[in-house]
Amino acid sequence: MKRLGIRRKALVTLLGVAVPSLLAFSALIIASTALILQRNASRQVSSLAARSATGLAEMVERSQATLLTMAASREVSEYRVAAAGNQARLAGALRRLEHSFFGWQKLDATIQAIRLIDPAGNVLVKIKEGKVVPATGPARPPFSLPAVHSVAGRDFFQAALRLPRNGVLISNLERGRIEEEDAFCPAMVRFATPLVGANGVKVGVLVINVWGEQAGQLINRLIAEAEGSAFLVERNLDDPHRNGIYLFHRDEACEFGDQTGSHRTIFDDYPPEITSAWLDRDRGIASDPRTRDILAHAYYSPYGRQDRGWVVVVNARRDFFLEPLATIGRQTALWAAVVLILALAASLFFARSLTRPIQDVVEGIRRMGKNTAERIPEGPQDEVGFLAGEINRMADAIQHNAEEQVRVEERIRDTEKLASIGEMAAGLAHELNTPLGNIKALAILARKGIEQGECDRRGLTGDLDDIVDQAGKCSDIISGLLSFARRSEARPMPHDPASLLGEALALVKLRAEKKAVRLTCNGPGHLPSLLVDGDQLRQVFVNILLNGIDAAPGGEVDVTLHRQEDGVRIAFRDNGCGIAPEHLSRIFDPFFTTKEVGQGTGLGLSVSYGMINAMGGSIGVESRPGEGACFTLFLPATEEKGT
Repeated sequence: MKRLGIRRKALVTLLGVAVPSLLAFSALIIASTALILQRNASRQVSSLAARSATGLAEMVERSQATLLTMAASREVSEYRVAAAGNQARLAGALRRLEHSFFGWQKLDATIQAIRLIDPAGNVLVKIKEGKVVPATGPARPPFSLPAVHSVAGRDFFQAALRLPRNGVLISNLERGRIEEEDAFCPAMVRFATPLVGANGVKVGVLVINVWGEQAGQLINRLIAEAEGSAFLVERNLDDPHRNGIYLFHRDEACEFGDQTGSHRTIFDDYPPEITSAWLDRDRGIASDPRTRDILAHAYYSPYGRQDRGWVVVVNARRDFFLEPLATIGRQTALWAAVVLILALAASLFFARSLTRPIQDVVEGIRRMGKNTAERIPEGPQDEVGFLAGEINRMADAIQHNAEEQVRVEERIRDTEKLASIGEMAAGLAHELNTPLGNIKALAILARKGIEQGECDRRGLTGDLDDIVDQAGKCSDIISGLLSFARRSEARPMPHDPASLLGEALALVKLRAEKKAVRLTCNGPGHLPSLLVDGDQLRQVFVNILLNGIDAAPGGEVDVTLHRQEDGVRIAFRDNGCGIAPEHLSRIFDPFFTTKEVGQGTGLGLSVSYGMINAMGGSIGVESRPGEGACFTLFLPATEEKGT
């Protein structure tokens, strides 16, 4: 075969412009840059989260140190001594505590309130936001002094009273209620420590409320709004109402959703695979699958517990940390466009010599698709000409094979048609034999009665009715065959399935007695009405019963009706020979039968299958060789509409 160098021209052109290499190199640059930028951003946001968790820890430690320093002050020590038994000095000690607490609050702007609580839960001294709250309440034991109010029933006070000396109890970070109002004050944390007298007896509890504003400012300063966001979340596996709530967020409407009624939590905003890490691991970094933003978190617990604490989350926006990638992408795209233009110019150089012969082959193939007698002009003896010749020879072979296949399929269809006609003729003779025999016998008896002059009008009328009934059976048999060949118009009406089944059992009773098969029927007293064609459903019952009788001579066929919420389920079970596994998938096929010639057409189950499907039901079978078979019908119940 003579080669004219078409392949060589294509290779030289493509290698000359190096389009694939350029595209691969550009993609590598962009992917590598994106990876580097993402890693750098991940390290930065992870470091931000860790540093902010450290800052929260320092804030809590400062507040604890402040509380313990106050508890060790001279004024509080004087109260300890007075509370242990020196009632004369107690009132003066409380006045000096007011001045001392007032000074502490001026020195530390983070303190919102300071309270001294006696062992019975009475608030004896309270400084709130730079003001002394006077004790105007009635005198209460154990010191018989007026109190600001009582916190005796609060869990926080009781827990603080149980702490050892210098122990500190820290509350939830939450918003407090403004006294005698429905409004909330800004977020804060309570720190409490018990006060122990000289004799070792608890003489009260010292409590400071610390503003949470500093924690919020720390979170909001972590990352600029254009770069992303940061927020503080509570981890509280013991309290599902607080678990996952926002403590601080740029969107203040979602903060403290358990108190304000917004009920917004991290579970509403982030997928479970991310939130589960925040509530389970101390450190971590992840990518939001929806936006591909980077999310870093760090956990800190002021309570020293793994299941309760605060989680700092930093969310870095993907479009911000990948912004340099856009510039690199634009430059790369510009150079790629230049190279592609050069490649286009080079390809135009030999376009006619390369593309015209191929176009001729394509056009020839299109003509062959419309007219199989068409062939492609082979033209010059190069690679394209050789390809055209091979396509022409392949088309000749395909056309010859297609013509032969059509002839074979016609012969197969003729053979199948003859076999089907033979099976149908044998089946019809078998099915019509019994009713026709009954008609013949009744006609002979009627004629003998007339000839012998013993004609009983009533008896003759009964015989004629039986003849009409048997003729109707013949008509039903032919109608069943026609219903398989062509769909007849159904007449759905409300029917009682138990009544139709009873009629079917009566129709097959003689066949069952002839083969010594015992028929049994079990079911509930009342079944829902079925909106079906009664003749068709009765024929289905007869077909299945006849199959069971033929399969279990000398045995038993049991029919069970089950009432279900959405319909009726009917099971036909026989104890015959069963069905071979290889036949189970074919028993509903038209003309398939395992009976001997002349004993069945294979239409009964096929016709039944079509009828049941048309009624909106289903039919199935279970069987094992030697263990009988069970056909199960399900028909949906349809409520009869009132008029």
